[in-house]
Amino acid sequence: MAEKNIKQLLSLWEKEKEEYKTAEIGTGVQRFVKHIFESKELFNLVEGNLATADLKRKNEFLTEAKKKGRRADVVIFLDSDVIIPVEVEKHTHIKSGIQQIFNYQGDWSKKLGLLTDGNEWWFYNNRFVEKKFFIKDILENPTDFLTYWNEYTTPDYYYRSFFEKKGQLELFEEYAAPQLDDVREDFFLDITKLIENFENKLNLKGYFKKEKVETERKKRAVEISYAFLIQFVLYKVLVDNAFGDFDNDWNERLKSIDKAIRAETYGDVLTKIKGISDKISDRVYKRFNDEQLMINDKLKEILSAPKTDIGDVSVWLDILLFINRYNFANVQNEIFGYVYENYLKDLYLNEKKGQYFTDPHVVEFMLNEMGYTKENLQKRYTKDKDSLSIIDPSCGSGTFLYNATNRIVEAFFDESNKSSKLTEQLINDNIFGLDIAEFPLYLAEMNILMRMLPIIINERYNNPIDQKIKVFKTRDSIAEFLDTELKNTISDINVAYKKSQGQLSLFKEFLDLGYDSFMRDKGDLDNLKNSLEIKNQKPRTRFDFVVGNPPYVSYNECASQDILAFVLMREGKLKLNDIYGFNLHSIPSKVKKYRPNPNLYSFFIALGVGLLKDDGCISYIIPQTLLTAGDLDVIRYHLARYTTIDKIVVFANKMFVGRGIKQTRPIPTSSLIFIIRKAKPKPNQSVEIIRYNNPDKDVVECLNDISKRKNITKFSISQKILLKNSGNWNFIKFTKELIDFYDDYNASGDDLSHYYVHSLAKEYYKSKFIFDGGYSIDESKRLYEEPNEDYYIYPKFQNFTFSKIIANGFWPNQRNESDKYFIGLRQASQEYNLLDSTYKVVWSYANPSKFYFTSEPIIWARNQFNAIGSENKEELLYLFALLNSTVNFKVLRENVKSENEKDILFSITAIKSFIKTPTISKDNQKIKAEIVKCTTELISMESETLNAIVDFKGILLQKFETVNVVGNTLNIRYKDKETNCKIINKVELVKGIVSNIKKLDLFSIDGIGSISELKSLSAFDREYQSKLKNYVDDLVYALYFKIKLPDLGFKNAEQIKNVCANHKYYKLVNSK
Repeated sequence: MAEKNIKQLLSLWEKEKEEYKTAEIGTGVQRFVKHIFESKELFNLVEGNLATADLKRKNEFLTEAKKKGRRADVVIFLDSDVIIPVEVEKHTHIKSGIQQIFNYQGDWSKKLGLLTDGNEWWFYNNRFVEKKFFIKDILENPTDFLTYWNEYTTPDYYYRSFFEKKGQLELFEEYAAPQLDDVREDFFLDITKLIENFENKLNLKGYFKKEKVETERKKRAVEISYAFLIQFVLYKVLVDNAFGDFDNDWNERLKSIDKAIRAETYGDVLTKIKGISDKISDRVYKRFNDEQLMINDKLKEILSAPKTDIGDVSVWLDILLFINRYNFANVQNEIFGYVYENYLKDLYLNEKKGQYFTDPHVVEFMLNEMGYTKENLQKRYTKDKDSLSIIDPSCGSGTFLYNATNRIVEAFFDESNKSSKLTEQLINDNIFGLDIAEFPLYLAEMNILMRMLPIIINERYNNPIDQKIKVFKTRDSIAEFLDTELKNTISDINVAYKKSQGQLSLFKEFLDLGYDSFMRDKGDLDNLKNSLEIKNQKPRTRFDFVVGNPPYVSYNECASQDILAFVLMREGKLKLNDIYGFNLHSIPSKVKKYRPNPNLYSFFIALGVGLLKDDGCISYIIPQTLLTAGDLDVIRYHLARYTTIDKIVVFANKMFVGRGIKQTRPIPTSSLIFIIRKAKPKPNQSVEIIRYNNPDKDVVECLNDISKRKNITKFSISQKILLKNSGNWNFIKFTKELIDFYDDYNASGDDLSHYYVHSLAKEYYKSKFIFDGGYSIDESKRLYEEPNEDYYIYPKFQNFTFSKIIANGFWPNQRNESDKYFIGLRQASQEYNLLDSTYKVVWSYANPSKFYFTSEPIIWARNQFNAIGSENKEELLYLFALLNSTVNFKVLRENVKSENEKDILFSITAIKSFIKTPTISKDNQKIKAEIVKCTTELISMESETLNAIVDFKGILLQKFETVNVVGNTLNIRYKDKETNCKIINKVELVKGIVSNIKKLDLFSIDGIGSISELKSLSAFDREYQSKLKNYVDDLVYALYFKIKLPDLGFKNAEQIKNVCANHKYYKLVNSK
């Protein structure tokens, strides 16, 4: 659009103004307004690019700029601070835009705004029109207009307008600041932008030069920005809720700042703003000043620099404008934690910490279920004043602690000065938290403090908190108490003796942070640890309640992150078989021959139980993998053997959502909540099981229903049954029909020990059966051309077959440790016995769709696959048929699946634990023989390839892009090359293969296939094979449930199916 001078603009207005009464967009008023903005004699702006970040915009404008779902007609960016939304209306319709300009001011969080119809130009400051111009005034007297415009857009004017009293120009009543709980999304966005401005304006990353990684500098800058900002939010809460004289203090402080701005004594502005933390420290929390001093120390270079211009203090003035924008009266939620958990984490935190935000409704439910309620707290206090203590050993920003604090306030505060002091002391003595990160602990402290405000200060008294709120930074919560003697039995080992031998003191040096932290008060921490050990010491010997949402992190990930407890285990200073009295390695009856990998949350269970007093209560929300994971049998055993399990609540609903403002991205993890007491179970102890039956409900509806015992299945189960079945607890989620099926299945035969115990296998089958995983090789180094030496195939199974393999690389058979391609043994490997086995049943460890049978020499890395190897082909084929049957897939899936978990894992342990083999007798030996015979046929038919029924002789082409059947020929094309191969027989079969060729994974990313792989495609009658497989499955079903069958043979398959289909579990087994 060509720039127009003032004379041309005046001419354009006179010519088009009548048209502008009906046209707003396109060639209407908006186009005219853009000409005005672009005029170098007037606004001198350029139209910006959408890709430019808002913080980098300068002297430009955007049309149709979207913010919070609405699009302003134009937005002017003089810089990152002075942003002016513009509403353009049709000529003579200017008043139609009044509400819109108010909306855009709110959307963009700005006080300035411009409303125009081309003729009238209204300049807003807040909700009033400060100045009006007509277009002729602007065009005929541009000097007067520019004098006003330049003043209107200066930072001095922008900030001064907030503090000075408004004159008589106000046309409309200014909108009241919105309630925070009503506009939380706006608050999240605004505070995040404010923090970004704060750290960018002060270049805070430059003050963290010791952090070598850019992401760490960013993280520290965000933390300091937020920690500095949070004092102002707390202050505004005190102002808006009329605590003490804080509202008067706010007004007087604004007047003083206004005076300093007018006098251009900008250092005084900063002094007044810094005085806010002194006010909070004096009237609310004595230790607050210590904390702010540490923050200010990091900012001292900035704070002490000369302030000669309003730009030097604008970042602090932005904070005041921000807190004035919201009304914090009666704020109900732990706002500091919400901002951190829901938004700020994604700005800088990508480590695999396994932390999810715990919805407050989940917290409310858990505290209610474990009895940490107002009424129970009052009863407990009457009986024992030292029975209210609670700790969250992975507290994050304090969601559980905030809610627990709220309950103590509700139970004991009655507005009196006496109850104020009592409640304050109860909170200080009983609310505890630990976390590995300092920043969220600061927020946890602020959340607790926020809830305590009514008991600290009101019009009748002021009882500022003297003692430090008890949240502690730790290098690792699991390792934190290794310098104490925590055991999970009713009678503890003599602590003094242990300490006198120096067995515990060695851990102190590991636990030290290496620096002083206001979130690790050593005096308070020492008192806490001493109180855990000395019997009958008041106010506590351990805790009455432990609660939390512990992190879910794999063992190997913890080791790679050098979490302290895992470092100590690596160095032999801590043993997996004694984690606060829990043996996390093995249960007595089933000692593992390998190093197990229990998830981090299992360590938190051990710690939590260890922190409890006798008969104390613990409740965690954890994944349902507690019910199924093979390496967590130790937790299941210990809880069932040594504690009293009161309740387990399981649900398929997504209890956690991803971080972000709207919390709309579900986290794929299943959940359960347990309520456990630290007491030996009584012989008749029953565990209450609650299963929620509506997985589509949201968190709130789900937990409300469970609380009211609606839409649930509830039953009791003897704790002895849980102990007896510590290998797997997934059966607590079974329906009555599934439980009956599983009981009958287990009674149908024997476990697999007669296969995997070599002495038994030799006795029964004169063979060994090797149950093993992969080998320690680096698959990225595999070869893609066959080596000249002895080698193994790195397999890719053709998913529509049971035995066909495509070579996905090769690995030399090197068992010499010095060789580049050395095949290393893993911890649990049975030497090279699996590798040397002629025949193998192979399956994917994660999400297997079937089991495969092969005699190819194959190798793979780690537990990509698991396998059973043997020289006994016939017996292995029988085992293959059992494992692949619908009966056993049902058994495995039901025992290992967890709702919402993304993977189903078929470990060797799961196969050994859950699979039974039918008892074979003279009466059913024929069925077993028929199964082996048909399975042999099912596998052997796959050996026929496309090469056998299509004549590929003479073809030199090595690649293809398309394949089609034309008549009785196979047409192959690659770029401009084409060749035809005669189909010898089975044309319809070839057509079927070709029609599914895109599903066969033959093509590279570039869409190019290999002719050699095309030739080796299995070419067999898949429809017949499918029917044969169904027949075998029915035979297996009949074996397990002792069904009498008519004459055997595939010709009688339909009759046999009908007989099986009448059995009570057939429909269940064949359902998805």
